[in-house]
Amino acid sequence: MELSTALPGEKLSPGLEKPAIRIGIVGCGSRGLTVLERICALGVNTARRIEVNVFDPQSPGPGLHAVDQPEYLMLNTVASQISMFPDTPALDGHVGRQGPSFYEWCLRFKSAERSVQPNEFLPRPWLGEYLAWTYEQVTLSLPKNVSVIHHSHAVDNIEHTDMGQFILSTGELSCAVDWLAIAVGHAQPVQRSNGWLHPTSVAYSQHESLDTELSTGAVGIEGLGLTAMDVVASLTVGRGGQFREVADGLRYVPGGREPTIYMFSRSGLPYRTRPDIAPHRTSNAAFIFTLPAVASLRAENPDGLDFEQQVLPLIKAEMLAEYFGMIASQKGESALKIKAEIARAHYMGRLESVAAEMAVRFQVLALDEGVHNPRKSTMDASDYPQAMRAFIARDIEQSLLGLDSSPIKAAIEVWRSCREQLRRVVDNRGLTTDSNRIFFEAYAPHVNRMVAGPQKERHQELLALADAGIVHWVHHSQVIHRADGAPTKLVLMNHHAACLNPLQRVIKAHVSNACNISSLPAIIRSLKKNGIIHSLNDDGEGVLVDSEGRAQPNLWITGPLVEGSTYYNHYVPSSGSYSRAFVDADRIAREMLGLNVEVKSTV
Repeated sequence: MELSTALPGEKLSPGLEKPAIRIGIVGCGSRGLTVLERICALGVNTARRIEVNVFDPQSPGPGLHAVDQPEYLMLNTVASQISMFPDTPALDGHVGRQGPSFYEWCLRFKSAERSVQPNEFLPRPWLGEYLAWTYEQVTLSLPKNVSVIHHSHAVDNIEHTDMGQFILSTGELSCAVDWLAIAVGHAQPVQRSNGWLHPTSVAYSQHESLDTELSTGAVGIEGLGLTAMDVVASLTVGRGGQFREVADGLRYVPGGREPTIYMFSRSGLPYRTRPDIAPHRTSNAAFIFTLPAVASLRAENPDGLDFEQQVLPLIKAEMLAEYFGMIASQKGESALKIKAEIARAHYMGRLESVAAEMAVRFQVLALDEGVHNPRKSTMDASDYPQAMRAFIARDIEQSLLGLDSSPIKAAIEVWRSCREQLRRVVDNRGLTTDSNRIFFEAYAPHVNRMVAGPQKERHQELLALADAGIVHWVHHSQVIHRADGAPTKLVLMNHHAACLNPLQRVIKAHVSNACNISSLPAIIRSLKKNGIIHSLNDDGEGVLVDSEGRAQPNLWITGPLVEGSTYYNHYVPSSGSYSRAFVDADRIAREMLGLNVEVKSTV
């Protein structure tokens, strides 16, 4: 690789070519790929040479969606809602790039293997193939002034020069870049040991090791969400078991090598499953919890919002409008009229009484407060397994009705359809310090339980596994972790007496946010160690800035690593409507290339 001898800002003699714009992208999963795509698409708008150095030890594109993982691991986003090709709506009015959505790609390349529907949850390795294909398409159609170099090595150190460049080092090379984007994905969870015979392991990238290391003894799974469902699948279907449709539902036929699985979580609260969604469905426009409403709140409270006091009432009102609006429509009345009544009641401070009147009027149950307030979400600890089973069965019934026919699912969907409003509440220090902590500790996990849970098919399988005696739910109060390295044990009832049952292994099956320095990837620890970035908070959390509290002008960190500084970064992009991932990538690329950047208010 030939590096220019010209330094940033150095004047060149007349007739000499300007130095190349040298860009580094560390990590090229879906988020790094969005930045690369925008750089390559916009590169035609500058006469300067552009050299993009992509650092990823794996093949660029797939990221966590490895192409060699088993096909029984499924996505929890339907095929038609995923696209790596940003159209004009996704870019908020800017011109994008034409290309197939994930669903359209599957029709072209996967329809010979099986029937593919737009509202279907498809195998995760297929998405990995689509992402790899997208990388190939982007790099095959480069403008003449753009070159992309893939370095199949992990960056282990970053230095910042006096001239403002970054020096990226791997075990094989050193590379200087003027602009740097870091998109290395999830922070690595901290592994802890409960004893050398009974260690706690992390579920990520361990599907093969789970099959080879575990016997048929007792295994604990800490988590109830998507990662936990992957682990359950690996320990059952991955070991030769099969699910069969029978007259009364789904039945599991063991393969003979399954362990006994005990599932628990820190909250003890179950996830709701994703409902059936009509193909190409678009979410209803917000009626109460709107972007202008959020902007007004932010303008009126420059020192930060109290989420529970000022924002949650808007969300509750929006949910009630969706809930009673759908019920009214199903009974032949005007949904719009009912939503307007709910809105008036909210602004007049009569929401509770009007909602109670509507429940009586339509002869339906009131909306469960637990869907909008995690403090109201509880499970009966005295008969926890039965309470879990009953909840899952009821929720599956609602998911089978579909998003357009279940009032409770329509209400819950507000958490998903108003995600941009939530971002604009939280981002750029929109909440007070205490409220920000409460939001990420209580409400962000609650949103995940409501609208980012497993596919309904996974919970149907979970019930079948419980019927087969393989899966058991235990309350977290029954789990005894020993600090002295002894095995984790469960307090279980046997013939009306409490017994301590040791677990062969506990598998930590939940995502850890980048909350402390020990959980951060090596590259971020390197940036902190070398004084390139700092945290605003003493505990290591918060916005990553330079030593003077400002944003580094030529460094961007995007994706799950900035969860907490910004909200909801754990997703694959989509087109057809405003997409924060694409808009952010577009702005990053424009600033790197010295193009006009349209700055819009985020509050």
